[in-house]
Amino acid sequence: MELRHLRSFMVLCEHLHFGQAAESLHIVQPALTKQIKELEAHLGVSLFQRSKRKVSITHEGEYFRRQCADILERLANAEKEIRWIADGNKGEVKLGYVGSCIHTFLPGLLAKLSESHPGIHCYLNEMTSVAQEQSLIHNELDVGFLRNPEKNPMYHQQIVFTEPFAVVIPAGHPISQENFEGMAQFSREKFILPTRSDGKLYYELQLSICEDAGFIPHIAHESVHGHTVLRMVEHGLGITLLPLSFLQFSNDKIRFIPLTNIAQKSEITMLWKKENRNPAMQRLVEVVAGS
Repeated sequence: MELRHLRSFMVLCEHLHFGQAAESLHIVQPALTKQIKELEAHLGVSLFQRSKRKVSITHEGEYFRRQCADILERLANAEKEIRWIADGNKGEVKLGYVGSCIHTFLPGLLAKLSESHPGIHCYLNEMTSVAQEQSLIHNELDVGFLRNPEKNPMYHQQIVFTEPFAVVIPAGHPISQENFEGMAQFSREKFILPTRSDGKLYYELQLSICEDAGFIPHIAHESVHGHTVLRMVEHGLGITLLPLSFLQFSNDKIRFIPLTNIAQKSEITMLWKKENRNPAMQRLVEVVAGS
């Protein structure tokens, strides 16, 4: 049984006349008769009652007609959707991101994607930069939004968001934005910084902020999670360096001093494998490029 048998059967159900059905199908009547006989032989039932005056559908034929209508409709929908998927207008994108993205640029970016390509669904997973790179390697993610990743020839990379750092200190600290002169004032402080294993370049970038001020920071505690670090600063466990966007989570127990006059910036980079051919992901790349 082939699709041509089903389509011929449905047309004959519509016309209940072999000559008219054959004309509609652009085939000769004997060819249509042969197809219907092949279909009936395959199913082992009579689908039509034939007489010299008319053709009528049998009880079995009516049941089969309803089933065929459903099959052909689903097939037509599948054909349409597969073309949409191939064009990138429908599909799925597995997306990883570091936590601060959801508080800065990412919601707006996803809104633009949804507006231009409503058939694309994104599956979001908050992950550290290192975890994203591992997931990209194993094809568990289509794209990642990482903080200051290293260059890698396996990937396309595009910086999508840049912001200054801020030094975050307890509210009762003697240094404030009004008397802040430079990072050298914090040379004797205990720092809470990310580990090298959480991202080499990001770790070295934060170290360089202190080194440019003439000191190597005393690292008392380590965490890559910004909200965790803020709570630690609240409790006097040290001071830290964070992207300025974390200012929105400030409270009366901590103080942010923006470092807008230094060269070091926090960058979010979009990373995706060069070999990834997911058309839906390519639409996301286009939206990012147009933002």
